[in-house]
Amino acid sequence: MEWKTTWSYLNIEYGTNIGTLQDITQRTFIKNNLNGLMVRIQFSNLYSEEDMLFDHVTVGVRAEESELIKRITTVTYQGNKMIRVSKGDKFYSDEIKLTIAAGEELVLSVYIKETTAICSVCSTWSAKSWSTVYGHGGDYTERQSFEVTDSGEIYPVLNFDPNKANHIAGISAVQVFADTKSKTLILFGDSITHMSYFSDALIARIHETLPGEMAIINRGLGGNRLLRDYSRVKEVPGGGTLFGVAGVDRFYRDVYKDDNPEYIFVLIGINDITHPYALNHLEEEITYDEYRHGIEKLINIAHDNNSKIMIGTITPFKNGSVEWFEKAESLRKTINEWIREQTLSDGIVDYDLATRSAEDAERMCDDCHMGDGLHPNYEGGKRMAEAVLIEWF
Repeated sequence: MEWKTTWSYLNIEYGTNIGTLQDITQRTFIKNNLNGLMVRIQFSNLYSEEDMLFDHVTVGVRAEESELIKRITTVTYQGNKMIRVSKGDKFYSDEIKLTIAAGEELVLSVYIKETTAICSVCSTWSAKSWSTVYGHGGDYTERQSFEVTDSGEIYPVLNFDPNKANHIAGISAVQVFADTKSKTLILFGDSITHMSYFSDALIARIHETLPGEMAIINRGLGGNRLLRDYSRVKEVPGGGTLFGVAGVDRFYRDVYKDDNPEYIFVLIGINDITHPYALNHLEEEITYDEYRHGIEKLINIAHDNNSKIMIGTITPFKNGSVEWFEKAESLRKTINEWIREQTLSDGIVDYDLATRSAEDAERMCDDCHMGDGLHPNYEGGKRMAEAVLIEWF
């Protein structure tokens, strides 16, 4: 037996207050594919200017397709029921004796009484493998249900995004004391990974075909680039800090700090290709050689840490007509040709082929994106997941 992460997402650094929690219960449902006898929760208060105080935290389980939460147990830290997370801090709770089986959902409930400004959350747009609801006006952590409030009311600043996301504050991982035969797959990338339409479809497929044998961890970060730190965009909260540091710089930290994955899938580069033109930062243009060297760095880090790493082709993005499209598309095609031909990685996943239109290879299939020609929807995520060879595992 050993501690294995069953769920984890990256904290988004907004660089500003995005909402306030007061006298509210936050409840998160997390699909689990590990068998274990204990769990522990990672509390996280990164990128904040004040401490967070959790008055009561519980964890329970419910069977698939069931509404009944069973075995509700109070979570403590150093024996204390009330848990304070200092600004910039991150740590795991005490070990919680809680039997959990593959196919059961974890139900994590947090009550925050005092007014707390939130500057960072973990987010999903698909919200199939995990989702969060909020209840105003009391501690409902031991209740079966409560009246829920839309997260758009909780985090009004985030309504700038036309694609509605689902958020969790103060929590960034859950680990299970699991059977050592279980393995870990980490998905590393940008918004196409982060939004979770692909990862949730792959999670559903893996949970069905390999029950109890593999956990999938999402390490995507919207707007992230392989080679450059965050793009400066005044229209988004914090001016763009939410896009994070360059992928080559965050790769080791975000993949290996808490986990030792057997497998890593990389899908990143669309923002390196398009942001310099779309955001008028022409000084940040990249070359094919720069991209190739960046991916080679990731491959070397993975192999140095005994992980198998698969590289994904960059998906189509054509949508309407822009003057810089041909230049950006030419680079995408050159990069994809190299990805398909290179033998440095342990395999490739051809997301481009899986999602592109049969009539126009420069476009994503009409029923595969969210209306912008770039970000996969549920159908696009499903096709991407079907491009993954289960035989690898």
